[in-house]
Amino acid sequence: MSFKDSIAADLDVFLNTDEFADEHILGGKKIRLIIASDTLNGTPLPHAEGVSLWRKVIYVSCVELGYRPNEGGLLDLDDQTYEVVNVDEQAGLYVITLEANVM
Repeated sequence: MSFKDSIAADLDVFLNTDEFADEHILGGKKIRLIIASDTLNGTPLPHAEGVSLWRKVIYVSCVELGYRPNEGGLLDLDDQTYEVVNVDEQAGLYVITLEANVM
């Protein structure tokens, strides 16, 4: 087995819904992904009364998603629109940081 084959097999375990991943709607497509962190969830923004900052870091297969999201663009995750803050590619996965201001 080649190293690439080994990594692909590991992705199947990592993104298995019986192990780590869950199905979500990302960009209008049902897809397996991992939400690794929900940071600043509900943190009030000092300059905007009644608005909170929500940030999520997700891991999704590059192949399954089918495209690289644009930083600064918008992406819907489970009926919530987020700004794409950062996209990094690591061993066949996109690590995407999403951010939204929610009232």
